[in-house]
Amino acid sequence: MAIAQGDVVGEAYTRIDGDPSVLGDLLRRDDLPVDALMALEPEVVSSLALLVAQAVGSGIDYAELGQGWDHPTAKTAYRKAEGRSFMHPASVARQDRSREDLGAVAMSLPSAAPETQRDLLVQAFLREIGVDAEAAQGWDGDFKAVHQALRAELVLPLRSLNEGRRSMYTTFNGHALPGDKISALVDELLQVLVEGHFKDWRYTNPVGRAQLHGLSDHQVAVWKEASRTVLGNLVVHEDEEDELGFFWATKIGGPSHGFDIEGQCLLPLIANARHKVVLVSDPAWPFHPTGRAHLRLLFTAEGNRPLLWLEVVNQDFVAQVDSRRYIESAVRHAILKSDRMGIPLSLESHLESLASSIVSRPNSVKQVQDKLVLRPSKAVVEASDYLSHKHDWVQLSTEVSPAIRRVLYTPQLKSKEAPADFGQGDL
Repeated sequence: MAIAQGDVVGEAYTRIDGDPSVLGDLLRRDDLPVDALMALEPEVVSSLALLVAQAVGSGIDYAELGQGWDHPTAKTAYRKAEGRSFMHPASVARQDRSREDLGAVAMSLPSAAPETQRDLLVQAFLREIGVDAEAAQGWDGDFKAVHQALRAELVLPLRSLNEGRRSMYTTFNGHALPGDKISALVDELLQVLVEGHFKDWRYTNPVGRAQLHGLSDHQVAVWKEASRTVLGNLVVHEDEEDELGFFWATKIGGPSHGFDIEGQCLLPLIANARHKVVLVSDPAWPFHPTGRAHLRLLFTAEGNRPLLWLEVVNQDFVAQVDSRRYIESAVRHAILKSDRMGIPLSLESHLESLASSIVSRPNSVKQVQDKLVLRPSKAVVEASDYLSHKHDWVQLSTEVSPAIRRVLYTPQLKSKEAPADFGQGDL
């Protein structure tokens, strides 16, 4: 099945699945050895096709354009290559260079040994995200990790963070950030991702462990789960097990935190152990999740008590869906997570009636006004319009927020053996 460039209905990125027939058009090569490519290991062909689709079909030159508000605000636009970013002369030239480079890779794969094929694709991936061979010396690039990254459509997010890093040396409000620390974090992030231990790194680096200090082993395990709740035809989930969807999550509404708009605002989500997202997948828009809310694990200043902190539910700007049930679904999911972890859940104050109607237990939901402790951020910065008026700021030391009026749900404790897939729930 050949898939046209930018064909959203065909899901050009995620449904190629090793079909090399799409490559001829994107690479503009009539001499492509399609039969020989089809005989290769499926993951090899899939990686090549996904790399071509993302770098050639939808390439943006962030080295020239940097990050900023001219880039798209919805994932659909990237798949369709719609907008000025893709048609800018620098991006067109970058697409041409990628086409030439990846065309040469495609031609060389059939005659290469299997291990060489995988290595060629790892090196091509690094080139496409802007990492040169010298910078990657000492990295132990893993083909399976690269294939996962390509399945998650990470060429542009990683290229933006890498090549557009200078755009992240300033906050949304124009204040300087420590560029050397931001740059070091980006390098570390890219390395752990291509080596295949991105999720493990998030939770086990010293700063991440300190953010979760005070939780029991059981609570940490439940927090790390990619928990899912099925509510009618909606699936509410904390991405997938590999958490690579976090890189695209902020393209679901709330554009300022997008990876190529204000990329420093995405760093807390992808680098901090205390930070996740709740996503809503809707069958009315099967291409990608259409709802998103930030979910954090914080501690109160008084009593050092852990709690889950759920922020506003955003809707994708392009998806044509009925989102009226998204807020309730996200709250239900968060309540179930709170029950399993045995820690309170903090919600926006206007959600008191909704939360009370869901749990139907007297005195389990009440208004509070707590100060929250922000332990140092692995991301160098923190970014939130709900924890601070600053939007994004340097956060290398412990901070205490102002007293914030919220609604607090006190959990109903459940069995430690409850599954990660919450199912329908019983509240």
